[in-house]
Amino acid sequence: MRLSIHGSRTLKDERVKVILLETVAKHGVTALVTHAEPGGVCEVGRALAKELALPLHLHFLDFSKQRGAWAHRSVAVLRDSDRAVFIHDGKSKGTTNEMALAVKYDHPHDYHVLKPAKGPSQSFEDDSDWAGVLSA
Repeated sequence: MRLSIHGSRTLKDERVKVILLETVAKHGVTALVTHAEPGGVCEVGRALAKELALPLHLHFLDFSKQRGAWAHRSVAVLRDSDRAVFIHDGKSKGTTNEMALAVKYDHPHDYHVLKPAKGPSQSFEDDSDWAGVLSA
């Protein structure tokens, strides 16, 4: 099972890694596929492939396609995978366009929306009461 990773460049904290780890475990992923150049979600995916010792298929921009280089790369990444995961900041036009391609091609996918981290580390929202933790 080859999983393609797509997402916003503004997202690269541990929440992204947790979502990717859960997706890999849930779907029995044996290889990761992603874009070679972008930071953010794709960057986390490339690092995760190394950490998990999973084969990694990278797709590079081909500027011989002129203005369509990004769209051609996105299509290639989707076609090279059995399932896709999208981690979106809710604003990125690139991720929005890639999601539209996945829907158009009826490609199986998971979609997550996260707000960009405010600092170097951003945990998942936790609304539990921590007041009594230190007094115990």
